Amino acid sequence: MDSWFVWLETTAVAEATAESLTLTASLSAIHLLGFTLVTGSALLANLKRLGALLPRCSVAEVLRPANRAVVVGLAISVATGVPLFAAHATAVSANGTFQLKMVLLLAAAVCHFAVGWNDRVQAAVVAPGARTGAAVSLALWLSLAVTACAFILLE
Repeated sequence: MDSWFVWLETTAVAEATAESLTLTASLSAIHLLGFTLVTGSALLANLKRLGALLPRCSVAEVLRPANRAVVVGLAISVATGVPLFAAHATAVSANGTFQLKMVLLLAAAVCHFAVGWNDRVQAAVVAPGARTGAAVSLALWLSLAVTACAFILLE
């Protein structure tokens, strides 16, 4: 696996990113915007599922656009995160905080989209059992945000 990371660091995209402070800063800023879109949308969706926000709106009115925004934010984050990762793949892949960040990202995305989400979006109200899923999803997204901040600060 280490040889793959070494190879990744020698790609043109990785070298350009590593050698350009402007490119790295631009990618980081856009990465943060994508992450902000993901986190804000997931926060909105899960707080609605918990019944803590927007009481006059139906679940579907909130979740459909929030879910689209999560997908767009994830696409932005992945598209900018790959070259940022590639520039320092060997060191970053060995970083425990980064590894935790990736595990939390996967868990949050799976929880957000795979746990009967579409069935609940169709409902006019949130089913009682869905509140537990919303609480878990919210905890995962917030844990991811904390871990992402820790990775930036401790890098």
